[in-house]
Amino acid sequence: MKAAFVALALMWPASAYASSPDKFGEICVGTETISSEKQPEKMVPYSMTFSIDLASGHYCYAACKAWQTHKISDATSNPIKLADVRGAPTERLLTFDRRTGKLTDHQVVTLFGKVEGFTTATCQAAPFHAPD
Repeated sequence: MKAAFVALALMWPASAYASSPDKFGEICVGTETISSEKQPEKMVPYSMTFSIDLASGHYCYAACKAWQTHKISDATSNPIKLADVRGAPTERLLTFDRRTGKLTDHQVVTLFGKVEGFTTATCQAAPFHAPD
């Protein structure tokens, strides 16, 4: 009996946010490197909470309100391409690897000069929030 309790206790953190294979939430923490033509490069802390619904083809940030919800660019790719925008003034490639828990976000904005950001973050399971 004691062994069963210990085994259950050890499994609890891993299953605390159990989700279906096509609906899951993540919380990610890492760093973002920002560079521009007019400022020296700097590194800043980065954190993001998001939910993915592969069946509906959408992902969302934070509380998943309508303005925080976006269509997944390619749900079948590995890593998943959440955003793949190519065209002035904004380019962005946001990917999430479910196997490693790694999030990468590369953005380039060329509106009034070039500003570039590159993010790497490690993610852990979080509660799923359905997109609005």
